Amino acid sequence: MFDIGRYYFYIQNYVCVAVWGGGPGMIQILLVGNERGIVADLARALDSRLFRVDCVTTEARAVNALNRSHPHLILLELPSPDSVMLAMCRRLRDSYPVPIVACSISSREQDVVRALDAGADDYLVVPIRPVELMARLRALLRRLGDNGQTSRNGQRLVAGDIEILLDEQKAFRRGAEIELSPIEFKLLALLVRETGRPVSHSKLIAHVWGPEYVDCRHYLRLYVRYLRAKLEDSPQSPELIQNEWGVGYRFEPKAV
Repeated sequence: MFDIGRYYFYIQNYVCVAVWGGGPGMIQILLVGNERGIVADLARALDSRLFRVDCVTTEARAVNALNRSHPHLILLELPSPDSVMLAMCRRLRDSYPVPIVACSISSREQDVVRALDAGADDYLVVPIRPVELMARLRALLRRLGDNGQTSRNGQRLVAGDIEILLDEQKAFRRGAEIELSPIEFKLLALLVRETGRPVSHSKLIAHVWGPEYVDCRHYLRLYVRYLRAKLEDSPQSPELIQNEWGVGYRFEPKAV
């Protein structure tokens, strides 16, 4: 049960799953949030020929829907990115390999970063035009599709023409080994593991250097520059390690 304002009402009073759209070959979306909220209104405005939207109001029903219907992505409404909702986002991320798009009225940088750190793949500030929402959702699915998705086989990560052997601490591009320092390797491994997803500055710094260094962004900028020099065809116009302005970085592999 969520005790956060209007969510409390709907958890008490809505017990069914609302469904909009239908048909084979459609993009299936699981909306977790207020059935009468802004995000639900947006979902209803999506082209019903392309999108099917199931709406649930509790985490338990979200889990049931995920186990039953295997949606392509989750739209998670965050009235405010508080600890309760972020914890739910983190549990969904840990349990299901489904892209999560957080939607909130908050445009504060710290809220965006907290949602991404909790496992969201993208963060949308609402209200947003339905046509832009459709474009963002389809772009996210393309990024995390067959050419952009990190495949895991034991201790091996593959994204595009990048291959990482975690146990051996080795990285390859197009079959050629890349000489990396331990810090460079650790940074690249995290970015590749999160292929297609924005990774916040604080998460990268805490993972590589430790949480006590979260304010030392100059360390991160320096080592991203080192990685780009070793990975990119044109380090001045990077394509693999892309900036997410105000948030962090995102790894975008090239199709092979």
